[in-house]
Amino acid sequence: MILLALGVLATSLMHLVAAVPSLKSRVKAGVGERAYGPLFGLASLVGIAIIVAGWKLSDFVAVYEPPAWGRHANFGFMLAAFLCFGIFLFRGRLRQLLRFPMGFAVIFWATGHLLANGDLASLILFGGFLLYAVAHIVIGIANGVRPSPEVRGGHDLVSLVMGVALYGVMVQLHGALIGVPVFDVSQWAGG
Repeated sequence: MILLALGVLATSLMHLVAAVPSLKSRVKAGVGERAYGPLFGLASLVGIAIIVAGWKLSDFVAVYEPPAWGRHANFGFMLAAFLCFGIFLFRGRLRQLLRFPMGFAVIFWATGHLLANGDLASLILFGGFLLYAVAHIVIGIANGVRPSPEVRGGHDLVSLVMGVALYGVMVQLHGALIGVPVFDVSQWAGG
C-alpha cells in the first residue's frame, strides 16, 4: 500500500504545479519551454505506472461497508465525470463556465468509487485523488487560473457527445482495463 500511496502523492503534487502559475513558469524555465510538455507527460506516465503497480500489489483490507446503493450511484457520478472530461478536452463555453472541468471530473470519479468500494487501497487511491482535485481547484481559484479564453463554436455539443461516448467505452472496457467488470453478466444469466 505504501507504493500506491507514494504514487498518488507524487502524481498529485506534480499536477498541483499547474494550479500555481508562478511555480509552473519557474519549472518551465528550469527544464526549458519545449521540454516541459514531454517531461511532464513522461513523469505522469511514471506516476500512473507506480499507482498501477501499487494497486496490484495491495491486499484487500476492508475499511468500511459501502452503501448498498453506492455501486449504482457510481454510474451517475461516472457519467458526470466523463461529461466534465469531454468538456476539458474541447474549447467551448462550458469549459469557461466550469473553469476546472478536469478537477470536477476527478471529484466525481473519486466520489463515485468511494461510494462503491470500501477497501483500504480504494480509500488511498480515490480518497487521495479527491483531496488532490479539491486542492487543485482551491489553489487554482486563489491564483486566478482560468482556461484559455479561446472559445470555439460547436465545441460544447462535441464535448458532451465525446463525454458520453467515452463513458460508453469505459463501461465496456472497464473489466479488460481495470480488471473489474462494470456489469456481472452471470447475475443476469442466473449463474
